[in-house]
Amino acid sequence: MVGIEAYVGEITDEIAALADSYEFKPYFYVNAAPDDGLNRIFRDRIAKFLARCAQAPDRCAFFVARDDDGKIAGFCGVEVLDFDSAVLRIPSGRIPFCVVTPSCNPGSQRFGPDIPCHESYVPARPVADALVAAALDWLKEKGVVFTNIRTAALELPLIHALEQAGFHLIDNGITAFYHKDNAPKYEKSGYDIRLFADKDLPTVLEIMRGAYVQDRFHLDSRIPYERAEELYQLWIEHSATSPKDQEWVLIAERNGAVKGFFQYQYEREFSEATGIGLFSYGPAAVVRDRTALGAYYSLLSFAVNDSIMRGGTYAMTRIPFGIQPILKLTLRLGPSFMTNDLTFHRWRG
Repeated sequence: MVGIEAYVGEITDEIAALADSYEFKPYFYVNAAPDDGLNRIFRDRIAKFLARCAQAPDRCAFFVARDDDGKIAGFCGVEVLDFDSAVLRIPSGRIPFCVVTPSCNPGSQRFGPDIPCHESYVPARPVADALVAAALDWLKEKGVVFTNIRTAALELPLIHALEQAGFHLIDNGITAFYHKDNAPKYEKSGYDIRLFADKDLPTVLEIMRGAYVQDRFHLDSRIPYERAEELYQLWIEHSATSPKDQEWVLIAERNGAVKGFFQYQYEREFSEATGIGLFSYGPAAVVRDRTALGAYYSLLSFAVNDSIMRGGTYAMTRIPFGIQPILKLTLRLGPSFMTNDLTFHRWRG
């Protein structure tokens, strides 16, 4: 029998130990990353989440699962998403992490091949069921209607618990990695690549409009199209006009006309914890004409090389599997595919 308790306080040694043993912690797919660095990242995220929940218990909560012997068997976080709720006009929430033990990733360098997956699945499944149920009960109390969660592709106990609880798969993402030793050199094409300027904003927003039709917000039929569009408009506007430290938006220009844009940033959290420079790529879009793919290729190639020049060892980009033209262009630059993730949505009522 699994017992569930709402926990308020600082991160404990047993929570930290379970977080350390979790196979699918943030950046688990970067094989070169030292375990202590990845452990530090996940512990810090949990500690910050707990601190936020202590200050605003109506906005987030943390649940712990225990087995019959009282030992910790899992934990999860759950939160109300104020920004999504305001833009979508739908009370929205998220399960940002849900950890059960033991996890199983066949052939993993960290987990090892010694424990058959079926032996880890049996005890983990009821823990996942109980944690998901606790999270959904809390979200219902807060009036949340729309909930999302992203998992690794092999988190089967959690994935099956989500399906049992009424979640449906909405997005399948692939993360591609470029390494500084293998990245092709940037070759100037027919496009001039420069940084975003304020005068570009109207054109950038126009290019963004209608560019994302195969993402999870547009694919979910219960989210109005106009609200999904507004979400992406605000996202790129914020990145362009109010960037974080070491975040940039590139512009591709041809014959004086803006043909596309590309956002990327330095992953400070990962880089400082592991000593490995990492950059990530976010929203990008190009005009929808015969020049489109060339503009995107130029932007991506420039960003990869600029990331290396800025001290990056790796650069990563996540691509929804359904966007085949972008996927094919990404392959042309010779990345390694490091992980596959799944996103689930659930609607109450």
